[in-house]
Amino acid sequence: MDVPLPCACTLDTSHHPSGLNTSLRLYGLVRIVGFSDIPASTPVEILCAASGEGKAIRAFVSRLDAELVARSMPDSGYRVVPLAQFDPTGFIQQHQGWLTVHITCGFSSRLDTLRLAEGDLPSLGWFIYAQTGPWSPGRFIHWGEEVAEILLSAYRSVGMPNYNAWLNQLDDYSTQAMDNCVEIAWQTLLACRPMRENHRALFNPMDECWRFSDSPIDHYYPI
Repeated sequence: MDVPLPCACTLDTSHHPSGLNTSLRLYGLVRIVGFSDIPASTPVEILCAASGEGKAIRAFVSRLDAELVARSMPDSGYRVVPLAQFDPTGFIQQHQGWLTVHITCGFSSRLDTLRLAEGDLPSLGWFIYAQTGPWSPGRFIHWGEEVAEILLSAYRSVGMPNYNAWLNQLDDYSTQAMDNCVEIAWQTLLACRPMRENHRALFNPMDECWRFSDSPIDHYYPI
């Protein structure tokens, strides 16, 4: 069962202005881990998932999912940022030229809850391994049609084939609008009592309710 662990990989954005630009708008959770006389050079840490003997950047397809995970770790100091703002150079160097990403989409239902015992949310997703070599400004990764089809299948499994259009709207939410959406989703999550185990759960921001897949999902799917 693929439940990412809260590991962290250090990224230094001070000398490499090229962010992790891909064909998907992805979000990550970062926190400050050091200090610098130059504000732009402040070292940060990005939330990762365990992947074999290494680590994978936790990349959230949904800005709301990322905010909910941050909400589940209130004392951790993590905040949500677009991954396009962060350079993966340090991560790639630490992993001998490999960029490993855990593309996250939704959460897994437990019996009677959507939360793990320690309060974290059991995120679902797929590991993608890519040997990129040195990262340079202007680099762009296209994940390909397979990833797009897998995500569409995930949306369809919960009865929301147009979910991507709602994600695009969430991308443009103001801070206040997003905070309101997170609060509604969080309170609904706390009140949710799923009857089935290991089903994908996605929040419908239009109906303000959680939707579940009709059948259990495969928790581990490397691409």
